[in-house]
Amino acid sequence: MKKTIPNKKGYGSRRNSRVTLKGVAVLFVLAFLFVFTLFSLVGSVAKVVFISSPNDLCAGLYTSSPLLADKLTAVFNGDIDLYDGDTEVYLPIGCTMDNHKCYSVVSKTGSGRLYGYQCYIYANAVYNYLFKEYAGHGTNLDHSVNVLSRAGGTASYEQFKNAGVMCGAYLRTTANSDGSYNGSNGHSLIVLSYNENEITYIEGNGEGVGLVRGAILSWSDFNARQLSGRGRVICHVTQPTASYYQNLYGSSTITVKFDLNGGVGTAPDTLHLRYGDSFTLPNTDAELPGGYRFTGWTLKRTDADIWADTNGGWSTGPRIASGAATKKVFIASKSFTFDTFFIMSGGTHTTASSKFVFYANYDKPSTPTPEPTPRPTGAFTMNASLTKSAGDTYEITLDVTNNPGVAYLELSLDIPKGLEIVSVKNGSVLGGMYYGTCSVITWKMAGDSFTNGKLVTVILKQSGTVAAGSKVTLSVAQCCGEPGDVEFTLGGSPLALK
Repeated sequence: MKKTIPNKKGYGSRRNSRVTLKGVAVLFVLAFLFVFTLFSLVGSVAKVVFISSPNDLCAGLYTSSPLLADKLTAVFNGDIDLYDGDTEVYLPIGCTMDNHKCYSVVSKTGSGRLYGYQCYIYANAVYNYLFKEYAGHGTNLDHSVNVLSRAGGTASYEQFKNAGVMCGAYLRTTANSDGSYNGSNGHSLIVLSYNENEITYIEGNGEGVGLVRGAILSWSDFNARQLSGRGRVICHVTQPTASYYQNLYGSSTITVKFDLNGGVGTAPDTLHLRYGDSFTLPNTDAELPGGYRFTGWTLKRTDADIWADTNGGWSTGPRIASGAATKKVFIASKSFTFDTFFIMSGGTHTTASSKFVFYANYDKPSTPTPEPTPRPTGAFTMNASLTKSAGDTYEITLDVTNNPGVAYLELSLDIPKGLEIVSVKNGSVLGGMYYGTCSVITWKMAGDSFTNGKLVTVILKQSGTVAAGSKVTLSVAQCCGEPGDVEFTLGGSPLALK
């Protein structure tokens, strides 16, 4: 049984001293130079953002695995399988944990139980929830490995990248200069993501007062707040072995089938792809007998016997056969990589219990293939409107009237305090919509769409007091098509709440 001790704060002593006018002048100059230098550094590279709401952390930004994203979302909302005695305790982002209480975590791979306080037990609970074992002191690991050990007091993008630090990794710092574990002077946290400029993580006992929060810091600020600036170094960074992670989150599969509509071809009957695999159809249209040609990929849920349709929903085979609905073609390319685009296709999140089959469809055109229509020109024109209904509910719709061809779009919504998004429904303009727990909606298609009409409908509900004159602001972060960036116009934003 392991047990840790709460962090202890050290206090320096005060003593009287005589200060001369010359000494004061020297100190003033040094202080001015220090502040000027610090201001220059902060103005160029510093970044400190603390996150106190689960809704401000979007799991889909940190991992490409939909299964891990689901688990992270649960973590952000407080479900980390942490116990106070026999009672489960929930610690969502933004809450304050009891610094004086000893909690426990039960190993998901054995019968062991870990006891501890503050940041140590919070980070171990999260790691255990994600990867089914706790990191502890970085020893006696069954399915994990320390990719960094006794790694000094300065963390960097290159260091993490070279070590292969992944989403969900457990990082422990220590005040021992040799990097050995220190139970009373150190900090534990969970890494979410990082790039050349910054690192994003979650932690318990933030600021030493029990805060459970997220943080986005530049590397210099991270080192100042967690490592060298506090006289600490990296003790260890623990994460699952590659094979174990693959078994947990990397083995999602889809089935690919080929439908020649009566024709005969050289493609295999079925093919099973693991998450991350790439695939190219083995034949060309010229190799298909009888004039058959490849028309694109469609998606079927075989567990429910329904097809993804062009309206962004699902329809039965008889409904499609009757002409009441049309199968949606997600991608016209013969080559693709099984990634989050397919997992999120149609705005429907796949689950472990759902069985999805992508069909490579071939058809024999009844008439000669017409010459391709010239690409429309002009800006991608969108117009937002807002209506209010009973029950303090607002409906925002975004319509497209001129679509020159768009394959990728990022739309952000700035929602006033007192309102929350309760539903996001995709329209008929773009497929591959993804909306997580943050106020960013993304569409990702493997080919351009030229459709006009309703892009998306967002329903807001009042959850608190909304200040008079509040507005919802919509903005586009990126809009592009196959040839490159697409000009866009967005009318109606900001939307005044009535």
